[in-house]
Amino acid sequence: MKKVIFVLMVGIIGSCTLLDTGIIIDPPNVPSVNICDNVASDADADVMAEKIKALAFKDERMDRAKLVTKGYCFVSSQVVTIMGAFSFPDAELEIAKRLYHQATDKENYDIVIDALVHKSDRDELKAYILEH
Repeated sequence: MKKVIFVLMVGIIGSCTLLDTGIIIDPPNVPSVNICDNVASDADADVMAEKIKALAFKDERMDRAKLVTKGYCFVSSQVVTIMGAFSFPDAELEIAKRLYHQATDKENYDIVIDALVHKSDRDELKAYILEH
């Protein structure tokens, strides 16, 4: 009877190793999933903000922000730091939306919402978060 059960287990489970003390089932081969390539430090966020501020025009700043933040994960306070590199509220809202997907602490994203000046922008970011 044990041999029949063992054969059935091998057929169901896939692979295992038979020892004198029992059976060891091999763990599944699950690929690791990277959420981001790099986790930003506070210093990284400061440098990114300075690189963004170095440009004069809003469109140039947004292009730079997209470039320097690509592949990084951020905590919410770092998103606020990067938002500070923009002079216009609409640009702050845009980067807050973009970086939401790269935030590692989405449960704290309320500090990003609170950093927006206009209530309409705060409401728009809240609605965006609820959709995503």
